[in-house]
Amino acid sequence: MVSVRRAIIIVAQILALLFIVVSTMAGALAGHDWLANTFPILGGAMAILADTRLADVRGVSIFGAVAGFFISTMLVALFFLLVEIAHNTRNPFNT
Repeated sequence: MVSVRRAIIIVAQILALLFIVVSTMAGALAGHDWLANTFPILGGAMAILADTRLADVRGVSIFGAVAGFFISTMLVALFFLLVEIAHNTRNPFNT
């Protein structure tokens, strides 16, 4: 029973780390559209930068990637905290 529980926790932790990667990619894909729609002045600045070829408009997706990374990191940290609490509850004097 202990090995099954441990295997489930390991699989869940791997999926949580995969969630970070997927969230970062999803944030990067959605970053440009969200930023342009939320802050119209930045959308104009992105268009100006794209017209002058100083930067690529898709480069703004880094903001979405950073936001996706931080949000997913916080959620995964909460998950790992709960896993650690569960482990310490079952084995209070085992370090």
